Amino acid sequence: MFFKKEIIKKYRKKLKNIKLKEKKSLQEERNKIISILNHDIKTPILAQIQSLNLLLEGGFGLLNFEQKEIIKEIYSSNNFLLEVVQNSIFLTKYENENPKLNIEKINLKKEILNCCESIKPLALEKHQNIIVKTNKTEDIKLEADRRMIQKIFLNIISSSISSGFENSDIEVSIEEKKDLISFCAKNKSVYMTKEKLNTLFEDKNNNQDFNQLGLNLNLNIAKKLITAHNWDIVAKSETNNSSIFGFIVKK
Repeated sequence: MFFKKEIIKKYRKKLKNIKLKEKKSLQEERNKIISILNHDIKTPILAQIQSLNLLLEGGFGLLNFEQKEIIKEIYSSNNFLLEVVQNSIFLTKYENENPKLNIEKINLKKEILNCCESIKPLALEKHQNIIVKTNKTEDIKLEADRRMIQKIFLNIISSSISSGFENSDIEVSIEEKKDLISFCAKNKSVYMTKEKLNTLFEDKNNNQDFNQLGLNLNLNIAKKLITAHNWDIVAKSETNNSSIFGFIVKK
């Protein structure tokens, strides 16, 4: 009986060591992916964006109309690719490190206005206007992780822009009622079924469309960060060709 217990104890210890080695190996692989994405892919994309920007600003001489249009298309594609890479890096880091929430009181209206201003060039590319609406004249405060809520706002508004029609409005709303706070971004876009909406938030999306991949990454990250705060996700598609993404916080 004694030998049997010793054998079981030794086996459990061995199994534990194997699991620790596997965990360490997995973390090393994730760190390797982050390093590759951050340096080998992100750095050359940034260099291309800067070079294209110089061309558009006339740094290497005047361009004719056709040349400008082609460079604008390449510039836009590179910015989109950079967003996908940055989201991939963020997601890999988040899942690898599993960070704790750093909760503080945040002025939601201020954060949303800053986010809309930073993302405005993306909307202008599609000739879209970002309109911010609120039911409060005073500040709306919420306890949250500042870095994460900024990422939520950026990803949701970016998703509304990318999936929205050209020459349309993106309505960003923040409301505070007696028992809840809600944030939503509404666009004009094709109607999506409930099943289609659900797939946009999944960890894996088999859609081969690259634009769909970018949208999926944006919303998947937003979902993880919203869930980490124990908030409720909002995802609707209406028959009048509009989609709504956001979250609700119950007080």
